[in-house]
Amino acid sequence: MSEWKVITIDGPAGSGKSTVAALLAERLGAGFLDTGAMYRAVTLAALQQNVDLDDRQALTNLARQCRIEIAVKEKPNQVKLNDRDVTEAIRAPEVTDSAHKVASLQAVREILVAQQRQIAAETRLLVAEGRDQGTVVFPQADFKFYLDAAPACRARRRWRQLKRSESRANISYQEVLSAQRQRDQRDAGRSVSPMKIPPGAIVIDTTDMTIEQVVQEIYRHVTEGAG
Repeated sequence: MSEWKVITIDGPAGSGKSTVAALLAERLGAGFLDTGAMYRAVTLAALQQNVDLDDRQALTNLARQCRIEIAVKEKPNQVKLNDRDVTEAIRAPEVTDSAHKVASLQAVREILVAQQRQIAAETRLLVAEGRDQGTVVFPQADFKFYLDAAPACRARRRWRQLKRSESRANISYQEVLSAQRQRDQRDAGRSVSPMKIPPGAIVIDTTDMTIEQVVQEIYRHVTEGAG
């Protein structure tokens, strides 16, 4: 495995990419990078410091100032922002609802993409998941995967996940489905790093698959490809 460096897993919300990437990394003995956590960390900092989320320059300056540490050997990643553990705080509803404003800024993405590449350079083998890993961040990745699933399936997965949290236990399935549609449109239609299938990526429809089946499928491709 020493000849590999990066495995990317991209896909829309609810496709299972975060869980799959973490389990795959564990199985391979690799580092795991949840790149969305980095955008959430900047969003959290903006909310805490009352930075206008429509002020592009202010958000860019803030992103430069943020010291984000990702523990790639921990799954899920422990995330520190300016030496404070924010692993749980970045999952708060207000962060989730606002992160797209930060993630849509070219200057902010350039700052965080540079950090993501640095993390990869310091990690023997890395499984990186997000929406632009195989297209923008690591276009020359050794293995690229794109996970997808039927919209109703993805929304149901997300709804079940939210029902287990105290902050959104009362949310309805229809609310989740509607929010997901809006998010999909934003992610695919934005001018900066839009979500799309990376060239050369293996596409896996996870609609009728268990998490373990998806992990096994990717593991098979990786081990056979490395051989």
